Amino acid sequence: MNKNNNELAVKRKTGGRSARHSSRLAAVQALYQIEQTDDSCLDVIEQFVMYRLNSAKEDTQYFSPDVDFFKQIVCGVIENRADLDLIIEENLSENWRLERIASVTRAIFRAAAYELLKEELIPTPVIINEYIEIGKEFFEDSEAAFINSMLDAISKSLRPIS
Repeated sequence: MNKNNNELAVKRKTGGRSARHSSRLAAVQALYQIEQTDDSCLDVIEQFVMYRLNSAKEDTQYFSPDVDFFKQIVCGVIENRADLDLIIEENLSENWRLERIASVTRAIFRAAAYELLKEELIPTPVIINEYIEIGKEFFEDSEAAFINSMLDAISKSLRPIS
């Protein structure tokens, strides 16, 4: 496949992702890094802003992230982590604990729960769909289905239909 066809295939696969999608994806990666390294939130944000987010501008697969939105998600999750973890745990099956879930999946759940809790102007389906798509970038279909069902449950507990 020549370069032009390859670039087209990449763009089709990503479905023309937005700057907000890139911000969410970077936030999940940053949250994963924070959990794995115990680096401070501010240090990881600085690393991402200086080195990783700028490199996304050259990547044909993603739009440049909205840095403020990225920071908002990462800081918001860290500041509200105990509450977010409780919300997630309340929606897990009886025999599951948050610690049993893969670190990337936990980061996805935390970021999505944060947005569902704090970003009232963003429609629920948008948040859920964005994080399902992020899950698909890391995992096979079975994990994406798990992410979908959990985000649906979390959204119903945080944004019940009035």
